[in-house]
Amino acid sequence: MDFVTVLEVLKQYGPLVLVVAFFLWQGWQRECRTARRVEKLEDEQKKVLLPLVKKCASVIAKNTFVMRRLERAMDERWSYKATCPKPPCSE
Repeated sequence: MDFVTVLEVLKQYGPLVLVVAFFLWQGWQRECRTARRVEKLEDEQKKVLLPLVKKCASVIAKNTFVMRRLERAMDERWSYKATCPKPPCSE
């Protein structure tokens, strides 16, 4: 599209073309800003949140292992008490 064609369109449609062009440009600029923000948030997620989630998962796995060991130890203790002989009667 050359300059003469642009002038002919402006003569025919007037300010309407300018308004439409402005809103198209404004929307395009907004999309560019949004894309930059999304990329920044994705980079932050990769650099900060992902290692944090990995560490939390590791801690949760260790805690679960310890809790299972404690539960088994308590079960063994209670089962031992249940099998102990009763004290003799004093009668």
